[in-house]
Amino acid sequence: MAVGLPLGASAAPDTTAAGCTLSVPTRVAIGKPSVLLPQKLTGACAQPNGFAVWNLDYPDTRSQQQAFAGVNGGTWPFTDDMPVGLYVWRTQSAQDPAGNPLTQNTVTTTAKLAAGAWISSKRVGDVVTLNGTSLLYSVTTNSYFKRSAAGVFQFRERGTTTWKNLKSVRTNSKGQVTMAYRYSKTRDYRFALYSTSISWDLGSAVTTR
Repeated sequence: MAVGLPLGASAAPDTTAAGCTLSVPTRVAIGKPSVLLPQKLTGACAQPNGFAVWNLDYPDTRSQQQAFAGVNGGTWPFTDDMPVGLYVWRTQSAQDPAGNPLTQNTVTTTAKLAAGAWISSKRVGDVVTLNGTSLLYSVTTNSYFKRSAAGVFQFRERGTTTWKNLKSVRTNSKGQVTMAYRYSKTRDYRFALYSTSISWDLGSAVTTR
C-alpha cells in the first residue's frame, strides 16, 4: 500500500497575457512541514536590470511583498503553519531594463491539506474484495492520520487507461471501508478520495485482481 498521486493537475502556470508574467503552482497540497515551490518570471522584467514586485495576499488578513530583480525565477517557501485557502499574487509594479513600466498578471494559488489513499485487495474464486483507507495530513503532528472521508472505488480494464467508478463509499471513523463483488476477469483497481474545502482529491496506488 502506498500514498498515490493527485487526480488533477497539481500545478500550472497562469496564462494571462502580460508584459511581465509570474508563474507559480496553482495547487498546493500541504503534506510536510515545509516545501520550496518554484516560481518563474518571463518578460523583459526578468532580464538584467529588470524589476517586478507582487503583493501576496494570504487567505487571512496578512499580505507581503515579493520582489524580483533581474532574475527569471525563484522559490516560494511554504510551511504547514500557513493557512488553507486562496493566495492571490496581486500586481504592484514592473519595469524593463530601461525603466519602462510593464503590465503584470494576477496569479492565484489554492492551498489545501494533503490526503492519503491506500488500497489492498484479495480474490477468492470470482469474488474480489477491496479495502480502502483514507488519511489526512495533520499540521499539529506533521504526520498523516486515518479519518472518515467520501471516496470511490474505481476500476479499469486491463490494457486501457480510462478509470470508471465502481462504487461510491465513505470510510468509517477509523478511515477504513471494504467492499466485495463478483467478477471473474482481472481488472486494475484504485481507491480515490474527493476534494473537500480543506483537502485535495487523490487516487491510491493500483492493485490488480
